[in-house]
Amino acid sequence: MSSSSSSMERSSLSRGAIIAYLLIALSLGAQGAFFLSEVPYLMRRLGTSIESIGWYSTVAAVPYIMLPLVNPITDQWIRRRTWFLALSLGCVLSIVVALYAIARHHSTLFYTMSLLGQVQYALAYSCYGGLASENPDKSCRLQASNLLNFGAQGGGAIAATLFLMMTERLSLSTMAILTALMIGAPAFAALAVPEPVSPRERKTVAAGTFLGEIGQTLRDKQGLFGLILCACPAGTLALNSFFPALAVDYHASQWLTVGLNGYLGWLLTLIGIYFGARACRRFDFGSVYIVSSILMAAVGAGLALVPPTGASYGIGFGVYCIVQGGSLTSCSALIVELISRSRHSSSTQYSIFYASNSLAQMYVLALDTHFYSRHGLQGLYVADAGLNLLGAALLIFLIRSRNMGTAQ
Repeated sequence: MSSSSSSMERSSLSRGAIIAYLLIALSLGAQGAFFLSEVPYLMRRLGTSIESIGWYSTVAAVPYIMLPLVNPITDQWIRRRTWFLALSLGCVLSIVVALYAIARHHSTLFYTMSLLGQVQYALAYSCYGGLASENPDKSCRLQASNLLNFGAQGGGAIAATLFLMMTERLSLSTMAILTALMIGAPAFAALAVPEPVSPRERKTVAAGTFLGEIGQTLRDKQGLFGLILCACPAGTLALNSFFPALAVDYHASQWLTVGLNGYLGWLLTLIGIYFGARACRRFDFGSVYIVSSILMAAVGAGLALVPPTGASYGIGFGVYCIVQGGSLTSCSALIVELISRSRHSSSTQYSIFYASNSLAQMYVLALDTHFYSRHGLQGLYVADAGLNLLGAALLIFLIRSRNMGTAQ
């Protein structure tokens, strides 16, 4: 009995580490909520068309694809937790400038600073991935990954709701100050995250082996499997870029718009994350990812068949939020496990997989936007559902091939 409990203790994060991981995940959730919910909502208020918002979201994925070229700096010189704090505060500054720009009707500066903020947000996100992968035990890595999902969704639920409510009730200047506090304050908890690898050790290793790390990832069967998995058109969550702006097309009420794009939508995603985390403990991560992609396709097909009303918007978006929670959990757990063998440049490896996933999101967004411009809402949903099914079929083939190769 005592040996069993000590084994459980060794395979769990300390209470201090759990709090630190959770707080920095809350900061990431607030950053993501601004770019995912608030930016499309502000663009729609400016009179931007759904098609233009779709193309903007497509362009916004490009910096994430280029991330591996920039991310090696977060594996060098200073600790990753320090990089996380610096990048989060940089993201805060970009958001504040963007809000002041739109308050003064400088739309070009608003779009530029929003894109810059997304780059800093993505770099901070990969720092979290690097920190999580440095945990020596698989159970701890999964726990850190789940904390990212739970914390990011919780922070996103609170932040997205407050962002949308502040947009309606406060000046953009006041909103900028409150946004800075919401994102910046919890980011300081990064300084308390345990980080076993010293900056000096990481600098000498990462600086000399970055290109080799990429080559190794491409040559390694597991690494190549992860890259292809992330590049599949399954589970890209592309519809999230459209839902905040589509509320107008569905004639959704203000409370429904704020709720689904704020606390309610994010809390439904938390429910999906909870069940996804439980499924990942019982089943293979890849299998959970495939099932969530198939369910995502079913939601898209259902939205294509029903008329655009407030009820269909609420039900469809709500179910989509739950399903995407399972997709987020299984995908992040799979990536953290794949990069866990790299103890020195794991942030860089995380960004390689993240870039591959962003590439998938970019071409799915482009195809979804193209079909929306040609066939309206039905074209958007049919295209997204078809791409999710195609991605799920490809993943089934990849996993079966990998399992057959392992058996031999």
